Amino acid sequence: GRGIVDHFKLHDKVDFEMGTLSKAFGVIGGYVAGPEEAIEYLRQRARPFLFSSAPNPPDVAAAIAAVEILQRSDELVRKLWDNTHFLQKGLRDLGYDLGNTKHPITPVMLYDEKLAQEFSKRLYDEYNIFAQAIVYPTVPLGTARIRLEPSAAHSKEDLQYVIDAFEDLGKKTGFLK
Repeated sequence: GRGIVDHFKLHDKVDFEMGTLSKAFGVIGGYVAGPEEAIEYLRQRARPFLFSSAPNPPDVAAAIAAVEILQRSDELVRKLWDNTHFLQKGLRDLGYDLGNTKHPITPVMLYDEKLAQEFSKRLYDEYNIFAQAIVYPTVPLGTARIRLEPSAAHSKEDLQYVIDAFEDLGKKTGFLK
């Protein structure tokens, strides 16, 4: 909800923070925050920075607005965690292995690359659910998964629909008995 530094209460105890804007903020890009001289070094020497371009103005404006909203209230963060626990409990109760996840990004372990890709396609085609298959070489062979990303914008009905779809498709594919 607010990153690993917040989760482990490490404020003012880390030198660098790095993050993505593509999940919680819903825009493109990422950031590195730290001491000015270190950031300047990264600007001059970090290969990814040398070959990237600045975020576009609408994405910057959206990211700033998201930060401002999150600074005013923790309501959305609390809803995100409530939704995360609801989704993860529902999937675990069905028998899915979610690994040792401690955050909203939820890996539904299917282990088999071909099954994960089929699952992703069928979730979209049959249930209108977009859930990306994560397969080798992104993850080691035999650890293929579907990645779910619940948000504060989801309703309990949305999440129950996903749980029901995973139950139905898990049985159709023979993954769930």
